[in-house]
Amino acid sequence: MTTDRPARPPFPLLLALLLVLVEVGALVALSVGMLVEVLGGRTVTTGVTAVLAVIFLGLVALLLVAVRALHQGRRWGRGPVVTWQLLVLAIGVSQAPTLAWWLVVLLIALPVAVTIGLLVPASVEWTNRTTPPRAVA
Repeated sequence: MTTDRPARPPFPLLLALLLVLVEVGALVALSVGMLVEVLGGRTVTTGVTAVLAVIFLGLVALLLVAVRALHQGRRWGRGPVVTWQLLVLAIGVSQAPTLAWWLVVLLIALPVAVTIGLLVPASVEWTNRTTPPRAVA
């Protein structure tokens, strides 16, 4: 079985996926911090904080599965990752007056870099797999 497909994902896609993993790490740290505050009794809104932490951990799970899918060449992972990037960008722009300048730059540059990395032609070609999934083949 021969294929014209390269053996490894293109560099822009790998870089974008690495940046998403950095975002995932930040979300995990935020969620764990929120749960520590809830368990330590240091938050006034215990229920809201706990629910938000669980929602963030669910988002972490979705992003990890989407990153894995993109790395394997499945295009469905693009939707959740790009949607998350748009949300991060919206947060960066809307909170610019209240955040430190370096955090605003990070919240704007990171999603732009990830989205570009996902949408360059080499990445799109990699993630537009034409072979059926292994379970079907």
